[in-house]
This record gives sequence, C-alpha cells and structure tokens, in this order.
Amino acid sequence: MSSKVTLVDQLRPVGNAQPRRSILLTVALLILMVGVAALGSFVGMRQLNTAIAAENRGRLDAVKGVFDLLRTRALADMRELGRILADDTRLRSALATNDKATIADSLADLGKLRGSGIFVVLTPEGRVLAEAGAPELRELDLSASKVVKEAKSSTEVVVGSWVIGNKIIDLSLTPILSDNAVIAYLVVGQTVDQGLLKPLATASGVAAGIAIGTDWTIVSEDKLKAMYSLAQNPTTSSVMVELEGTRYVANIIELEQMGQSRPRLVLVQSLAPTGVTFSIFRWLLWLSPVLVLIGMVLAISRSNYRAS
Repeated sequence: MSSKVTLVDQLRPVGNAQPRRSILLTVALLILMVGVAALGSFVGMRQLNTAIAAENRGRLDAVKGVFDLLRTRALADMRELGRILADDTRLRSALATNDKATIADSLADLGKLRGSGIFVVLTPEGRVLAEAGAPELRELDLSASKVVKEAKSSTEVVVGSWVIGNKIIDLSLTPILSDNAVIAYLVVGQTVDQGLLKPLATASGVAAGIAIGTDWTIVSEDKLKAMYSLAQNPTTSSVMVELEGTRYVANIIELEQMGQSRPRLVLVQSLAPTGVTFSIFRWLLWLSPVLVLIGMVLAISRSNYRAS
C-alpha cells in the first residue's frame, strides 16, 4: 500500500508539468506578440514624426520662395528708380558742383520723396562720394565688391547686395553718364530688415531671422533670440530644436554671393499645430499592442478557467 502511494507521489509532478509548460509558452507568445506590435507602433511613430517634419520643411521651402520673390520685386523697383533718378536734373546739377555736402543734400531730398531706403553716389572708381540714409557707408571704398565690378564692365543698371557690418543691403547701381563717360554711379538701396521679415512671418506663420557670423542681426520674433544654436550654425541645413517643451523645425539657408560673412536666412516652424492634426494617429498606432495584450490576457484567463 505504501509503495502505491509513493508511486502516485512520484508521478504527480509529471502530471503538472504539461500545464506549467503551456502557461510558460503562452506567456512567451504573449511577450513576443506584444513586442512585435510595440515595435511596429514605434516604427510607425518614427515615420509619422518624419512625415510631420517633412511637411513643415516643405512649408519652409515655400516661405523661402516668397522671401526671394519679395527681394526680386524690390530689386526690380530699385532698378527702374535708378534709371529715372540718374537723369534727375537736381542730382546732375549737384554732381556738377563736385561738393559732397551739396550732393548729400540732393540725395536726402530724393530720400524724402521715396520715403525709405538709402541713396549713395559712388565715384567712377567705386568710392563713396556722398550718401543719404547710410552713414555706415560714408567714404568707404567699395570698388572690390562684386556689384561694383559688374557695373564697371557694363553701361546698364546692375543689381546685387552688399553686406556692411551687420546689415544686408539690396541695391541697384546705375551709371550716370556725360558724353558717354561715367562720371558717377547712383546706388538706390534697401536694407533687408523688419520691414521685410515681419510681414513675411505674419502672413506665413513662420518665424524668420537673419544671422551674420554667429549672431542674430534681425528676427521677426523675440523667441528666435533664445535659439542661439541656429544663429551659430554656419552651414546650410535643416535641423530640429526644442524650446520650452515645444519642438521646432528650422531651415538654415545661406544667402548666396554675400561675401565672407556668409549671412544666412533662418526659417523656423513649430511642429505643434501639425502634431495636433495628427494626434489621433498617434493613439491609433499604440492601439494595436494594447489590443494584442488585452486579447492575450483574456485568452489566458479563459484557458485557466477551463482548466479549473
């Protein structure tokens, strides 16, 4: 009798081993399925974030196109104005005196008529003879600038830009002729400033700034001043930054043919509005592993209920 009891006791663990292995296998399968579902959700989340960033970069590219268009139109206006003013009798009379103060007064009068911008008269060699609205250019030798070199090789109006100090100046340069000889050059210019960036930012909802060297020179919004890394980035790139818990995508665009200071246009777009639009997709991406987990738990519970 005792030998039968001993035999039953020996066989009992073997009888329990099968349910135990089944439970372990079920748990392993649960972990695997939830892991696969979670991995799929993680990959989907990464792709969604990439798509959100790509959409906003496309918007920044469109704003850059508007920025270029506004500057191109301004240069076209300055080109035409330069043609008209080069034949202005008051300016020519002032030039005939060869007196800097008289020429400067004439330029100041032209500035009042236009209401904004700068006016400069260069000598045929490219040195500043007189200016109105641009004291930082006074008596500078600009003969080495690309736009002056182009003007010397042409009798037509040329357009371009100067970087003087921390300013970008878009300009037209018109030769003033006497008996087919150049007696001076008239510069009609406009500084790239808040007057351009602020309306651009307001209309597009994209913050804009100009960086020269490692500093901001102008920004459309004060929050850009806190994004030091964008101003210090010397390369053309698209980067992600975070400020006060909000993520932003930024395009850094080097403005071509602007000298060694390499001025850059920086466009910054918050990802928050697009993130809100796609927020439901974030929840749906994590719904799959949650449903798998719930389904497996219910299956295990049902299996245990049947076993009991």
